Amino acid sequence: MRHYRPILALASCFTLVASSGAYLETPEPWQVTRLNTFSPSGRPGSDVNAHLWANITNPSPIPAGPGVTFDASSANCTVNWVYAGDYPYGHVFICNTTDTEESSSSSTSKWTIEVLEANVTSPSATTNMDVRFTLTTNLTVDGDEYYKVLVGTQHFQVGENMRGSCGGSGVCSWTLRDESVPVLVQPTVVACQGTC
Repeated sequence: MRHYRPILALASCFTLVASSGAYLETPEPWQVTRLNTFSPSGRPGSDVNAHLWANITNPSPIPAGPGVTFDASSANCTVNWVYAGDYPYGHVFICNTTDTEESSSSSTSKWTIEVLEANVTSPSATTNMDVRFTLTTNLTVDGDEYYKVLVGTQHFQVGENMRGSCGGSGVCSWTLRDESVPVLVQPTVVACQGTC
């Protein structure tokens, strides 16, 4: 009988790890379906603001715990800054978040966006930049609180996954190349509570 107890204990541990393995999987990639930038001409009397607009979707529910998931969600994000002499770097902007219509739980989601200076020779907040998306999702079930914070960063650059043009007035407008849509962003979990 003694010989079976360690084996039984090991089998129980293996079962626990195997059953929770689904929650340790790499999250599904997010999808950026729109990313546009605009820079003004800089002429006196014209608009001085630059803009970046992005749509991002987490298309799949995220495991939170046994039998519990966070809903899929999407967001519309806007970054505005004064183009001449200012940059959006180092600022976090809150996105307008929408949970999917086929909600399976009462989870809440919040998306944010940051424009990062790309580690390249000619970085630009409108034509050659890194964009970081952060998704925070929360859920309470039977008094148990669950949350996850996921972060994903992707590089966007004219000539690679973006295209556009500048007009004679100096106004420039850029967007995702059709063949690049959706641009995938691989998130990683940076904080969580519940089954991580």
